[in-house]
Parts: sequence; structure tokens; C-alpha cells
Amino acid sequence: MIILAPEKIKAVEKRANDAGLSYMRMMEKAGRGCAEYILKNHRSAQKAVILCGKGKNGGDGFVIARHLTAACKFVTVIKLFDAPSDLLSESRRELLSSDTEMLVFPADRARAADAISKADIIVDAVFGIGFSGQLPADVKEVNRLCMRSDAVKTAIDLPSGLSANGISEDCFKADETLSMLCLKKEQVYKPFSSFCGKVTVIPIGIDISFTKGVFTLTPPELRERLPVRPFDSNKGTFGKAAIIAGSKNMPGAAIIAAKGAVSSGAGLVCVMYPDVCREIICSAVPECIHEPLLTDGNGMIDALEAETVANKTEKYGAVAFGCGLGTGNSGAVLLETLLRTYRGTLIIDADGINILAKHIDLLKNASCTVLLTPHPGEMSRLTGKTISEINADREHTAAEFAQKHNVYVLLKGANTVAASPSGEVFINTSGSTALSRGGSGDLLTGIATALTAEGAAPFDALMLAAFLHGRAGEIAEKRFTPYAATVQHITDCLPEAFLQLFEGQ
Repeated sequence: MIILAPEKIKAVEKRANDAGLSYMRMMEKAGRGCAEYILKNHRSAQKAVILCGKGKNGGDGFVIARHLTAACKFVTVIKLFDAPSDLLSESRRELLSSDTEMLVFPADRARAADAISKADIIVDAVFGIGFSGQLPADVKEVNRLCMRSDAVKTAIDLPSGLSANGISEDCFKADETLSMLCLKKEQVYKPFSSFCGKVTVIPIGIDISFTKGVFTLTPPELRERLPVRPFDSNKGTFGKAAIIAGSKNMPGAAIIAAKGAVSSGAGLVCVMYPDVCREIICSAVPECIHEPLLTDGNGMIDALEAETVANKTEKYGAVAFGCGLGTGNSGAVLLETLLRTYRGTLIIDADGINILAKHIDLLKNASCTVLLTPHPGEMSRLTGKTISEINADREHTAAEFAQKHNVYVLLKGANTVAASPSGEVFINTSGSTALSRGGSGDLLTGIATALTAEGAAPFDALMLAAFLHGRAGEIAEKRFTPYAATVQHITDCLPEAFLQLFEGQ
């Protein structure tokens, strides 16, 4: 499902208007589509209140009211602004049925409050995507009345009080949101999405397939991107993954990444680590192939092992590099060698990214497909941007870097985004604060490495890994609370996350 910013939506609508689909016809299609949804999904609702603003969103509300009235529903329109735009002034009679009760707030405060208290469904068509800042006092008052009502609360495009800039006090909290044309970022990003409820896209007859950029996928759509697992297969069929990770002080990072790969379907998982960590890593992941390597004076894999690592990784379709590895010179030598010689897919995370940030030119002549999985702090080191600048426009930051360096980027954090070198950007919708702990990123790297080794396309692997990782976090949160859920709990929840992917939840 495509996600468009307000300015792009306006451009799409103008393009359609110039092509002959007038704004009034768009409004009619939007309102009729919403009314049809309400009539189909809320058959028992007899009393409807439609809150209308003065712009196009309010016009949608007028059309909804007319169609509900025609379907023998008792409808009250509460108009929040007594000075409608020219567009609505000229066409009000066409948009709104003469049989529909019309109230103006606050002039008709008592009658409006009574209608809201008796409503079966309340439709918020006040602002939509055109809102920013803080709500006017009258809208706040109406929203408070709505929140005390037991009616189903339906928002058109966006609940009043919600915008990309924040959540206004007394924001309308919807049970469901009907989104015209496409998804909006606020319907996907947390915590904004919690005010939207269930989101349904209402088509209005405009082709947006030509738009390129930001999108999200449902679980069934993601499932289609999983590598096929034929019945007549063996462990070699399902891919070979290698994890180059760990150091004397951080053996756990290698263990967590390896467990993530093992739990995500890779047929064979090899772990390469400093030999000083052999005992603890061997005992933690006995199902893996173990390749202990010489340890340097800093407790890292020795640079002398660079060519050995290059030779050993040749037979692996996907290699993860960096989790708990350390950032000394040995790591830089290993990374340079891999980027120069390896021919598969290289997933670089954690210390690997911090090393790369100091040697970014290594990407210019990389012999392999490169996937990066930075958190905002690591992205800051890669780009030179501040964390605030990155979080202010995560999609653009990830896409810009991916295109500039011909790599795939998974920018972690609340609402993880994946970006491809071609400019596509995926917004992940799963996740939990339970994931905000050390080792969570190592687990994600292991999942992505396994899926890549199994045959998933690089971008598909990142999208799937982000969703499964986030969903496992959600499951762990429900079972153990976000306070007590550990990375091991999240790992143990991965099988259920896969199951839910197949169940389309």
C-alpha cells in the first residue's frame, strides 16, 4: 500500500483535476465510498453524527451525510466553522441533502451535545490531512463530547488533531479511519497510528501507480516475499549463512545473531569469532558450524585472518559482519577484504557500520551486494547528520544514502524503514518498546542474514526481517511486559511471529 505525503497527494489530485476528474467529482467519489463502507460494516447504526470542517474533508462529510440519509439513516451534521470555503459555499446544495439535520457549533451547543450522546456512529470530517498545530477550542470541546460517547468513531483521512508535527491536546481518537486514495504516514507511524484505529483505504478513481517511493505491506503481502521451501529439499537447499561477530568482551552478540539466523530458516549457519570466545559460543549455539579464529591483542579477530575469512566465506550466500566485533584496526582490515573479495550479500551491522563510517569510500568498488542495518546514532556517523535531523525525515535519509552509495539500508528505531538503491522506501508497522535493549539489533541482523541466504531478494529480506523482528517483540511484550521481556524471550517468540505471518494477522 502506497504512502503519500500531503504535498504529493495535492499534486496527484491536481493532476487528476487537470485530466478531467474535477475536485467536486473526487469529493463525491470519496464521500460515497465512505458511506458505502459505513453502510456495509455498521448495518445496525441508525443515528449518525457527521462532524464537518470547511475544507475538502468537510465536503467529504457532506457527501457521506447525503448518502446515509438516502439509506434511511437519521443523520445530524455538526458544522464546526460557520464560514465555509468558496468550494463548499457554491456546491453545498449538491453535496448535502435537504433532509439532513444541520447544526452549527457552538451556536447549537446543547442540541449538538445531545445528538453526539445519542449517536451510534460519529464521523470526524473536520480537518483530514490539512491540519497542523493545536486544535481550536470549539473542536477540542466537540472531541471531548465524542470521547464520552459509546458510538463507533470513524475518522476521514486523519483524526482531527493529528498531523505529522504532533498530536494536539484532545485529539479525536478513532476506532477506524477511512483513508482516501492511499495511506498517510500518520496512519502507520507510532504513536500517531494509535489514534487512527483500523485503517481502510477508500479508492476514488485516481491512478497512483506512477508514484514511486514510500509504501507498507500487509502480512499476506509480506508472506508472498518469503523464499519458497520445496518438499524435496535438504539443508543445503535452504541457504548457507555466515556470522562474523563477537569479541572477547562481547561474545553474546555473535550468539544472538546466530540464534536469529537459526530461528529464521537458514539450512546451515556458520559462526566465525575470536578463538578466545570458543567455549561460550559453542555451548550457546551447538547447531551452528564453528570457525574460531585467531584473537588479536584487543580481543578481536586478528587482521592476519582476513584472507582466511575471505576464503571461508566464499561458499556462503549471505554473510553478517559487525555484531560485537569491536572497532579496532583488525575489523577495518577484515571489512576491506570482504568488500573487495566477497561475491554474495554482505549484511553490515553495529561495529561493522562504525568501521565503515570511517572508510565510506570502501563502498565505491564493493564486489558484493551490501545491506546496512544502522540505528539513528550509526546513521548519524554514516551521513554526518544529527540524530534529530535523521528522525525528522527517516524515509528521505535512508533513501538518499541507499541511492548515493548503491546499498540497501534498514534504518532501525520506532517505525523501522527499509530503502533500496532504486529509491523505494518501506515503512514497517510492527514493533514494541520491548525491542529497546542491547542485543535486539544483533537478533535482527541474524534474521535478515538467514532470509537472504535462503534466497530472498535483499530488499525483501530487510522488509521481512523488520516485520518479523517487530512482531516477535510485540508477542514478547504481551507475554512478559515491555519491562521484563529479554532478547532471549523475543528470539523464542520468532516462531510465532512466522506463524502469524502465514495466518495473515
